[in-house]
Amino acid sequence: MLKVVIIGTGWWGMELGKAAKARPDKVELGGCCSLSEAECARFVAAYGGRTWKTYEDVLADKSVGAVMLATPHSLHWKQIIQAAEAGKHVFCEKPFTLSVETASKAMRACEKAKVVLAIGHNRRFLPGPRRMKAMIDAGELGTIIHVDAHYSGNIEGRYPKEHWRVQQSEIPAGSTTPMGLHVVDTLTWLLGPVARLAAITKHQALSYPLDDTCAALFELNSGVTGQYGAHLAVSMSSMLKIYGTRANIESRNAFSELTIEPADATKPREFLRYTHDDSLQQEVAALADAAAGGTPYPVKPVEALRNIAVLEAIMKSAASGNAWVQVAQGPTQ
Repeated sequence: MLKVVIIGTGWWGMELGKAAKARPDKVELGGCCSLSEAECARFVAAYGGRTWKTYEDVLADKSVGAVMLATPHSLHWKQIIQAAEAGKHVFCEKPFTLSVETASKAMRACEKAKVVLAIGHNRRFLPGPRRMKAMIDAGELGTIIHVDAHYSGNIEGRYPKEHWRVQQSEIPAGSTTPMGLHVVDTLTWLLGPVARLAAITKHQALSYPLDDTCAALFELNSGVTGQYGAHLAVSMSSMLKIYGTRANIESRNAFSELTIEPADATKPREFLRYTHDDSLQQEVAALADAAAGGTPYPVKPVEALRNIAVLEAIMKSAASGNAWVQVAQGPTQ
């Protein structure tokens, strides 16, 4: 049985702990490690296990098989490398890292150590995106020509000004790192990698000193065109719409709603609603299966790296007067 320890006990660390606790058939939840003793106490009270004082203590514990990282984004790559060098499998919440260079280093460390590197792009496990993929793979949309992708929310007042979640260095490009990467990963899983993009990022409304607006035009390797939005000062909104010559499909509300619009006016529009979401539990199970030498984790590290390449290209484009920027397709040499 794979013993996992949650690293970071804020909001998302608690969610990962809940998911791990719900899969005793796949993992043993060993406990947690955090800078906050109070948060650790809350975690153990909720989900059991024990606490470790430092991350290094967790990595030195031979009974621990994997770590699950829910830590500030800028720390991910170094923590992944540390875990790999200690022989631990790694689950890392998205974003994988904040640059292609650091993602490449983390990937290589896991490859060298022969440990699983699993990135938390949980939308792939949901029934809505899976239905979309099945339709696309079956050719039901015809020739796909365009995609609209959007994921936004409002973080005003949610965090104290010194919190890492409201620092430009941790949350660049609007809502891309906390929310937008969900649609970036899903659309590229469905349609293939982004080839190039042009983007605008800027601050317009938040009291926090970070860009709250991000908009981009992009083109996929396949030639499909698209537009992307990820904002931090508006009502929660998520949408992924794919336009094909035979049908359009549109997912909304965190992929819980799916509308299928046939091009043939004689065919009815179909609306589907999904209410069950056990995607985090499925991620835990997938990590355990991969660590046991079974089915590989569904998100390949290079796919997670390409998501970071999109983030990096957005930042480069915005910093260079919104110029078109080529998106990296793989790790640095």
